[in-house]
Amino acid sequence: MLAIALLAGIAHAAIDEDAREAFEAAQTHITQRDLRSAKVELLNAVAADPEWIEAQLKLAEVALELFDPVTAREHIDKAIKLDAPETAYSHLLGHALWLSGEADKAEAVLTQRTVARANMPYAYRILGRVYMDQGDTIAAGRAFESGLEIAPKDDRLWTEVARLRYVVSDMGGATSALEQAIALNPANVRALELRGRLVRDQFGLTAALPWFERGLQIDPNDVPLLEEYGNTLGELGRYGDMLMQARKILSLDTKNAKAFYMQATLAGRAGNYALARRIMGKVGGRFAELPGPQMLVAVSEYELGNFNTAIEILTRLVAAQPNNVELNSSLARALHRSGDHRAAWDVIAPIANREDADHYSTALAGRILEALGERDAAAFRLDRAAYPKIVTPLALAEKQSPGTAAAEAAREPRSARKVLPYVRLLLSAGQYEQARQAIAPLVSGNDGVVDAQLLVGDVEMAAGNRAGAIAAYDKARKVALNEAVLGRLVTAYRGAENADAASQVIAEFLAYNPSSLLGQRLAAFDLIDRKIWVQALPILYRMRARNGFNDSVLNANVARTLTALGEHDDAVREARLAYRIDPANLMTTYAYGRAVLMQGDDAKRARDLLRKASKLAPENKDIARDYRAAQKL
Repeated sequence: MLAIALLAGIAHAAIDEDAREAFEAAQTHITQRDLRSAKVELLNAVAADPEWIEAQLKLAEVALELFDPVTAREHIDKAIKLDAPETAYSHLLGHALWLSGEADKAEAVLTQRTVARANMPYAYRILGRVYMDQGDTIAAGRAFESGLEIAPKDDRLWTEVARLRYVVSDMGGATSALEQAIALNPANVRALELRGRLVRDQFGLTAALPWFERGLQIDPNDVPLLEEYGNTLGELGRYGDMLMQARKILSLDTKNAKAFYMQATLAGRAGNYALARRIMGKVGGRFAELPGPQMLVAVSEYELGNFNTAIEILTRLVAAQPNNVELNSSLARALHRSGDHRAAWDVIAPIANREDADHYSTALAGRILEALGERDAAAFRLDRAAYPKIVTPLALAEKQSPGTAAAEAAREPRSARKVLPYVRLLLSAGQYEQARQAIAPLVSGNDGVVDAQLLVGDVEMAAGNRAGAIAAYDKARKVALNEAVLGRLVTAYRGAENADAASQVIAEFLAYNPSSLLGQRLAAFDLIDRKIWVQALPILYRMRARNGFNDSVLNANVARTLTALGEHDDAVREARLAYRIDPANLMTTYAYGRAVLMQGDDAKRARDLLRKASKLAPENKDIARDYRAAQKL
C-alpha cells in the first residue's frame, strides 16, 4: 500500500515514450552495476520528459551512488518544484547534503522531515554516517541499529556497521559484520572495498589485493575501489601498476584528488620533488588537508630546501597528532636543517630520551646536540645509535590530565578511544595494577580491539610479566598482524630467548608485506644474528635501494655481511662509504677496521681503525680480539 501511495504521489498523466525507453535502459545498467551508463540514460530520460518525478529522483539516487552530490541536488530540487512528496526525496536530500559536507543540515533533514518507511533503512544508514563524521559513534550505532530493526537483511547497513566498528578499532567486530554483508549480497562493492582495507590493516598489502580485484570484477569503474587498489599497489612497490590505476581514475574523474596524490607520490619516490609539489598543487578539497597529502607536501618542501614551509606544515600535523613519533621526528629534522637547533632538541628530546627510542631518532638527537655544542651528550647518543636493536615500543605520553582521562574512561569503559589514553597515562606513571583494572572492561569478551590487546601487552611487559605480554600480543596477532604487532612480538619473543618464534613471525609478516621497511629491517637483523649471511645480503641491498646510500649503519651492515661471506674487497668499499658518512660512529669504525683486517692489504689502516674502535668501546670483546690480531700483522 505504501508503494502504491508513493507511486501515485509522483506519477503524472503521460510519460514520453523516449523517456520510458531511456529509463528502462538505465534500470538494466543499474542491474549490471554500470552506473555511469545508467546516469547517461537517466539524463536522456529527464531531457525527454522533464516533468517525470520518478526519473528525476532515480537520477539523483544514481548520482549519489557515483558520489556526485551536485547532480543529485540539482535533480532533487527539480523533483521538489514538480511537487514531489517529501517522503519520496528526504532520504536522498539528506544523503546529498552529507556528501557535500553539510553534516548539520543533513542531520536536520534526516531527523525532522518525513521519510517513507520503505526509505527509512536508507535514511538511517546515511544518518549513521553523519553521526560518525560528527564524532558521535554511540549515536551512529543507534542509527544503524534502528535501520536493522526495520531491515535486518540490508547488506548496505551491515557494511556501515562494519565501518563503525573499524573506526573504533574493533577489527574482529568489523570482520564479522562484513561477512554478514557479503553473505547477503556478494556483489556489494562497498563491502568488498572495506573488506580489502580491513585485511590490508590486519594482514598486509598482498592479502588485500584479491578483495579489491573481486570488487573491480563487479564494477571495473568504481572510483573508490580503484583508489584503494592503486594505493595498495603503490605501497607494494608496483609503481607502474599504481600509475595505470591513477590514469584510469582520472579518465573517469578528471579532478580526482587521490589520483593526483598517487602521481605525486610516485614523483616523490623517484626523487623529483619539484614535480611532486607541482602535482600536489592540483589536489584540493578536504582530501588535501589530510595528514598523508600534507606530509607529502612537507617532504617535498624539505627536500627542495624550503625548510620554513616544511616546518609550518609539520607543526600543524604534530598539533593534530602529538603522539605520532614519525611526525615529531620529521619536525625535529626540519628545525635542525633550518638552523633552529634548540627548538629541534625540544621536539626530539621526549622521543630520544625513551628506552625504546629508534635508531634514527637517537642518531638525529646526537646530531642536534652536536650542533648545540654538547659534544659529550652527542657522543653518547651517536654511540647508542651505532648498533640498532629491537626494543619494546612504549606508550607515548598523553597530553590529557589524569583526572580528565579517568573521567572519560569511566563514562565509556568499553570505548577504546576513551579508555586507551587513560591506560597509557597509568602505564607511563608505572601504575600497572590500576592500568590492568582500567582496561579490563574494554578487553573482556572483546578480543577484536587490536590496540587494546597491544596495550594490555605493553602493561604486562612493563610490569615484568613477559609471558602475559606475549599472550596479549598473540591475541592481537590473530586479529591483525601489522607493524605494531610485529615489533612487539619480535621483541617479546627475543626477550624470552625464543628466536625461532621471532623468526617465524617476521617471515609470516613479510609474506604479505614484502615491501615493509620495518619487516625487512627485522628480517635482516634476525638473519645477521643467526649468521645466515647469504640470505641477509639481498634484503640489505633492497633496503638500500629504497633508502639511498646515506645510511651509515645500513652500509656498515652490508660491509659486515660481505666480510662474513669472504667478499673482502667489496666489504672494504662498503665499509669505507659508511665510515666517510659517519667517522665518529663506533659501528662504522669497527666494520671498516674489521673489513680491512680481513682483506689483509693494509695492516696500518686496520690497526688505526681498530685502535679507535677499541677506545670507543673498551669493554667490547670482539673489538679487542680483532685489535690484537691487527697488532700482530
